[in-house]
Amino acid sequence: MDFQYEYFNGKEYLAICRKEDIANGKGIKIQFPDDDDMQVAVIKYENEIYCVGNICPHRHAAEIYNGILKDGNVTCPLHGWTYNLATGTNTNLKQGIRSLKTYNVIEIDGFIYIEKPELEIPKWRKID
Repeated sequence: MDFQYEYFNGKEYLAICRKEDIANGKGIKIQFPDDDDMQVAVIKYENEIYCVGNICPHRHAAEIYNGILKDGNVTCPLHGWTYNLATGTNTNLKQGIRSLKTYNVIEIDGFIYIEKPELEIPKWRKID
């Protein structure tokens, strides 16, 4: 993917595709060139587009875009952790309190733009 950013309200956004290019009930992975862990899942659920971090905080698997969608939530297909698409909040506190980051989505003339995530080195990669 050729990354070309545009600015809206002082933030960088990336045009990723037309809304109809994402099948309802499916997700796609967007990998940014800055870092392997800088990736998001763009998910179309009930004809709405959501953008969340693609790496599950449970075991750091980059599989949220392949998640199971139900009741406005996405469930990681590997270990079953479930997150709200709109807020990123973990919906089962028995699993822990870690959540997914969420990113703004804008639709302009049928094109989907997602907010560029900030590069953050994940805690599991930090060396003290």
